[in-house]
Amino acid sequence: MKLKDSVVVLRSKNAGVWHITIDIIFKNSELYKKWKAKLTEDFFKKLYKRDVRFFYCDDINTIKVSFLRDVAAGGIGDRDCLGANFYIPLMEIEL
Repeated sequence: MKLKDSVVVLRSKNAGVWHITIDIIFKNSELYKKWKAKLTEDFFKKLYKRDVRFFYCDDINTIKVSFLRDVAAGGIGDRDCLGANFYIPLMEIEL
C-alpha cells in the first residue's frame, strides 16, 4: 500500500519564510498505527537529507514534519515559493 492511498491529507507548505511543514493525516487510526512504525524521524532525515522537527499527533492520526529550507521563500534560487511540492517524494512510499 502506498502512502498516498492511506491518507486524507498529504501536503507541504511554508511555515514562515525559512521553514517547510509537511502534514500527513491518515484515513483512520489503524492506518496511522501501521505507518507510524515506518515514518520515523530517521526516515525523514534520510529522505530530505537534513535535520527535521517531528511530531506524532496520536489523537488526530497525524504526523507533522518541519525542516529548514535551503533558501528563503521567494528568495533568489527558490524554486517553490509556497513550499507546496515538498510532499511529493512521500506519495509513492510503500508500507
